[in-house]
Amino acid sequence: MCRLAISIILGILLCSTAFADTFTAKGRGKSEDGAVVAAVNNAVILAVKQLLDEETIRDNKQTINSALEGKTAKLARLLKRSDAEFTGAGYEVEVVADVRMQALEQEINVLGLLQDAMGNPRIMVLYNRKLPQGSSLNSYHHDLEAFFDNSYGAIVGDLADKGFDVIDKSYAEQFSIQIADTHEIDIDTNQAAAYGLRNNADLVILYQTVGIGRTGYWRFDGGTARVFLRAQLINPNTSRIIASKDVESATTASSLPEALYRSAKDAGYKISHVMTDAIKKNWKREKSGAGVYIIVLDGVRDLDEMISFKNMLKSEPVVDRLVERETGGGKTTFEVRSGSSSDNIRNTVNQVGKQLGWDLRLVRSEGYRSTWLRR
Repeated sequence: MCRLAISIILGILLCSTAFADTFTAKGRGKSEDGAVVAAVNNAVILAVKQLLDEETIRDNKQTINSALEGKTAKLARLLKRSDAEFTGAGYEVEVVADVRMQALEQEINVLGLLQDAMGNPRIMVLYNRKLPQGSSLNSYHHDLEAFFDNSYGAIVGDLADKGFDVIDKSYAEQFSIQIADTHEIDIDTNQAAAYGLRNNADLVILYQTVGIGRTGYWRFDGGTARVFLRAQLINPNTSRIIASKDVESATTASSLPEALYRSAKDAGYKISHVMTDAIKKNWKREKSGAGVYIIVLDGVRDLDEMISFKNMLKSEPVVDRLVERETGGGKTTFEVRSGSSSDNIRNTVNQVGKQLGWDLRLVRSEGYRSTWLRR
């Protein structure tokens, strides 16, 4: 038994730390080695709590324990441990351990619990392949096209492994071409939200390059391609950015195409990892907040008139709460909470405009967002 415990600890020490998070935990055992093993097991359980909510863990405790039994050595790496304390009945030890989150997610995915915890939304992945102004790798255009193609594949592959329903790749390519044709540097998230709505997406992941660079000379000793990406998780119904995360990937290879290929795979997984975490933390709340409507009022530059509209809309029975989110340049954005339908909200906005003697035109309406122009 002692030899088994020691072998487990050695396995833990040799475990890879790729995409690892660090946890501190205590454990008890009849021997010092047994206490260390128990503490590392408890560190893995703490990591599980980063992936699943407490209710899911409580309802599936036995299933989770059975799935992880005997797998601690490949999931965690012991960084340090305290001196063992004899408690009378055994020993107690505190450890600091790295837990490989990717490997742990794979074990949890088999159980289908991540989807239960996150509500399993339908996801659309979109990208803008243009570089920031002034950025260059002195590379061929097809190298960068391959980067986005491979990073997209890595993201979708990881999401699919987790059991998510991901919308067809052709739509992402159409979106990228459409954005490229506009010659814009920055993407308006409303465009991504609108694209998601048209294709029945519950959530949209939009990513683009915010920085890029290189070191070394590939024709001599090889070089490194360094890419900085920004990924945003968007609720298409409200055009709201739920989460925005930056990731970095730096990969060394004998040629630029190879470096970009490797970097794409690495960046794709990192984006999927942080976006999955954002979905887990936010999607249930977003889904339950379906009664949040975004009203964009354009063409009203007079402050008193805008305040009159706001106060009248706020007093309507269908409006539970109204918050002014943004104003400027004759355009004001309101967030309206209501238990009513989108049609009722639109009719109410139209009626308030008529009461003020305005000629309001509904310019655009998608999901829970509508844009109105006063003519």
